[in-house]
Amino acid sequence: MSYLDDYGVTDAHREKKIKRAMLALVSVVAVTGFLYFCFKNYKEEGRVREFLAALQRGDYPAAYAFWGCRVESPCPNYDYKTFLEDWGPSSTVGKVVSYRLMHSCAQGSGVVVAIELNGRQRVRLWAETKNLELGFSPELAPSCVWERLALTSRA
Repeated sequence: MSYLDDYGVTDAHREKKIKRAMLALVSVVAVTGFLYFCFKNYKEEGRVREFLAALQRGDYPAAYAFWGCRVESPCPNYDYKTFLEDWGPSSTVGKVVSYRLMHSCAQGSGVVVAIELNGRQRVRLWAETKNLELGFSPELAPSCVWERLALTSRA
């Protein structure tokens, strides 16, 4: 065995280790980015699910509380009667039998959550990030890329 038989072997091992480390780093970054994208609005989406579950049960006072209001002390701009006109069994939505969260987009101090009610009606709700109170989404420009794409494909 000569002195030069092992020449370059350590370089090949080092290159292999560097390639593995880079592949692992890229994989971790990709998985982290994917998980962040999927779960960044998890709290707000959960709050909307709880609200819709209360509507499904017919527990309208509990559902009204998700808006930061109580039946005993209603909100000045959104009283319980108006809430029932919007969400009660005789509203345009009707009794909530099924719902599906379409998507959500962080925007400013909250999250816009697009939902489909009873397989036909789509509604956008606003969930404030700091206190998780719900409200109607402002009627501004579409809140995220998905809605912009949907609007341009209809035109």
